[in-house]
Amino acid sequence: MTIATLPPRSADVRLPVELLEELGTDVAPESAATRDADRLGAGFGAIQTDMQTWLRHWEPVRLPAFTAVRDVTPDGERGPSALRSAPTRDDGAVRVTASLYDPPSRGSAPLGWSRNWATLGVLPTANEAGRLFYRFRVSSRLVLDGAAALSLISTSVNFGIVADVAKANPFETRGFATPIARPLVGVQAREDQDADASQVFEGSIAVRQGDTPAMGFVIGTDVLFRDGWVRVHEGSSTWIGSADPGATGTVEVRYVPSTMLRFFDRTVLGD
Repeated sequence: MTIATLPPRSADVRLPVELLEELGTDVAPESAATRDADRLGAGFGAIQTDMQTWLRHWEPVRLPAFTAVRDVTPDGERGPSALRSAPTRDDGAVRVTASLYDPPSRGSAPLGWSRNWATLGVLPTANEAGRLFYRFRVSSRLVLDGAAALSLISTSVNFGIVADVAKANPFETRGFATPIARPLVGVQAREDQDADASQVFEGSIAVRQGDTPAMGFVIGTDVLFRDGWVRVHEGSSTWIGSADPGATGTVEVRYVPSTMLRFFDRTVLGD
């Protein structure tokens, strides 16, 4: 950022010497009278306070409830999947439970379950060109119990964002197929297992006036299991929430207009 410098004094401007010579010629003042402060113009303090408040503030945006979109079960499993999920709510969470049993004498390949859920969050329309900054937390917890020759349970989150949902689909963005996070990987079901993980993500995307950005999330749970039994208890879940500890089911955003980005010599519309 460049600092403004005062231009050299013009040769046409001269000091009013005759007027200035008369200053301070009166007798000593009887009181400490000074010029009214309000004649100096507004100070910078109010702007500084507003800027500090703006820097601390992120706008929370609620995510719609996740919708189940895939359910892969082992060949031969009949009826409802042994990997179950409670009805989702608009709290950014997917909750799972399971009760699995595989006779040790079966001796065949491991059994596999895979389920995922998706949600699409549409953000406020941009009033002017600039960048949309966003942040969110990905968290996951597995409460397990069991004894098996093989029991590997993993969670994942895929994420995509587009500047304008009318022109692009966040689920089709480059790299979306690769999870942005695998909070828990290959957790083994042993007696009284309680595993949890959390990670914060922050980024930005260029927007133009009138754009309506959108975020897409997919939460997944995968189970690989053989020879034994496993229970995934209530309390097991993966969720999206605010970056700072707080309410789940929200992402945080803020728009920074191009005029401000230019002031700080930051990229305006390029990624």
